[in-house]
Amino acid sequence: MIFGFFDESGFSDRPHVVRTWGLKGQTPLIQSAGGWKRLTAAGMVVLNAKTKRTSALFWLLQKGMHKEKMLSILNDLKKKYRRRRFTLLWDSLPAHKAKIVTHFVEENSSWLTDVRFPCYAPELNPQEYVWSGMKRKDFGNYCAPSIQSLKGKVRRVLKKRASERAFLRGCIKASGLLNAGELGEG
Repeated sequence: MIFGFFDESGFSDRPHVVRTWGLKGQTPLIQSAGGWKRLTAAGMVVLNAKTKRTSALFWLLQKGMHKEKMLSILNDLKKKYRRRRFTLLWDSLPAHKAKIVTHFVEENSSWLTDVRFPCYAPELNPQEYVWSGMKRKDFGNYCAPSIQSLKGKVRRVLKKRASERAFLRGCIKASGLLNAGELGEG
């Protein structure tokens, strides 16, 4: 069985401000392009329950998540996982509950099961920890000069994070859903 922990997050051309330092009496300044252009990223931490291997998938969207894009993502998952049992764990975003998406999940129940996280507990989703780590470490005080450079950086960071299996396992452990023993770490 394969588990996929799915979530979305937004990235802006305005910097995600984290702690910084400056000379005493001189306030550090972060230059901003001044816009509010946004990029939405959808991501998934994937765990193979049998082998305990982790991986990650991601999709970039110019605008927010909508039911047609969600259907496209589900079709991508169908191409990749339809020969195995796949459990999709996600929140209750309106695009996830749309009739067309619900119908797709019902039609594909032979390989796909969906489980909803409680709306009051985002900390249960390991993908939330991926977003948090990216925004603090990789995007802390980063100000993109254009939406294209923001898109490029998000893509590079997501690819880098997807290959860091220890980081992904740490996100799963941080969620409290599985501990080190259950992840095969002894």
